[in-house]
Amino acid sequence: MKYQVIHVTGGVRNTMSGVQSFIKNHIPTDDEEFEYMVCESNGDAQFPFNQYLDEKHIKRIVFPALKISKLFAYARECRQFYKSNEIDILHVHNPITAFIHNYYARKNGVPVRIYHNHSSQFSDTWLKSIRNRFLVFLALKNATHRISCGQLAGLKIFGKKSFQILPNAIAINKYRFSPTFREEIRKEFYIAEDQKVVGMIGILNPFKNQSFLIEIAKELPDVTFFFVGEGPDRSILEEKSKEVKNIIFTGKREDVHKFYSAFDIFAFPSLYEGFPTVLIEAQCSGVNIIMNETIDPTTQIVGELCTAMPLDKDKWVNYIEKMPFKEKQRQLNEHLKQFDIEENVQNLKEIYKQGLKRE
Repeated sequence: MKYQVIHVTGGVRNTMSGVQSFIKNHIPTDDEEFEYMVCESNGDAQFPFNQYLDEKHIKRIVFPALKISKLFAYARECRQFYKSNEIDILHVHNPITAFIHNYYARKNGVPVRIYHNHSSQFSDTWLKSIRNRFLVFLALKNATHRISCGQLAGLKIFGKKSFQILPNAIAINKYRFSPTFREEIRKEFYIAEDQKVVGMIGILNPFKNQSFLIEIAKELPDVTFFFVGEGPDRSILEEKSKEVKNIIFTGKREDVHKFYSAFDIFAFPSLYEGFPTVLIEAQCSGVNIIMNETIDPTTQIVGELCTAMPLDKDKWVNYIEKMPFKEKQRQLNEHLKQFDIEENVQNLKEIYKQGLKRE
C-alpha cells in the first residue's frame, strides 16, 4: 500500500507560481511508493496548475478561499479532512494556512509534517509580514521537518532552527541554449539578430519590480525589453510604458523556455526572493544575468554569467549598454546538474522516508 502525501498550497490563479511549479515538478506520475494529492483554495479547473493536476489524475482537494471571513470554515474543513483520511505526509507550502493543517494533522496522527519555505521574506508589506511571522511561528510548533529553497531564505524564516535545503529543481536540458529557439522567438516578434534583447520572466506584480526595468528601457531606446508572463500588475505596467516603443509584453506563454535563448541579457530586479527558479533556468541557457544584489548569492551557480548590483538605474543602464552580444553557442555548465529534477525528486522522497522511519 502506498504512502499518502498531501501538498498544501494557497490560492490558485491563472498563472503558474513558483510554488506550484515546484509541486508539479516533484509529483512523479508513476510513483510506486507514494500517492499524491494537492490541497488548494478556490481553484478554477481552467487554471494551468489545476489543468495539469486533472490531466495527470492527481487528486485535488479544494478548500475555501484564503480570507479572514472564511478562516473558521477553512479550519472546519481541515479538521474533517484529517479526521476522515489516512495521511502519512503533510507537505505545506503556504504560511497562511500552515498552522491549521499542521495542528489538525498532528492531532490526527500524521507522522511527517513539513513546513516548506519558498521566500526570503515573510511578505511584501510590513502588516502582512507581522501576520505571517506569527502564523509561521504557530505552524512550526507542530511541524516535524523544516525545508527551505535556499540558505538565505532558510536563515531568514527559520532563524537558528535547523532546516534542510531542497533547491528548486528543473528539467535542465529543456533550458539549454537553442539557435532554433532563438531564431523562432525573434522572428515571431520581428527582432533582428543584431538587436540587443533584455528579458525578464515572471509574474507581473510589485515585488518582481518590473517598473524598475521600464525606467531603464526609457534610457535605452535601441535595446528591446521583453516581459514574459502575466499578472495583476500588467495593466499598470502597460500604462507606465505606453509611450515606450522598445518594450514587449508577451502575456502568458506555454513556451517560456524558448525565450532564454532569444535573450542577450536576463534581468532580474526583484525586491526579494527565496531561491528563484528562473535564475537556474537562465544559467542553464548560458545567458548573461543582471540581478538585484539582495538576492541569495548562492543562486549564482555559474559565476561568470551572474552580475549582482544594487538597484541603481545608472549602473544597470551602463551594464546593459556595455555587455557584448552573447555568442550563439552557449554550453551547459556541469555545476548546474545538481538542479536536475530527477535527482531532486529522489532527494525529497528520501526526506519523506527518513521521516517515516523515525516514527
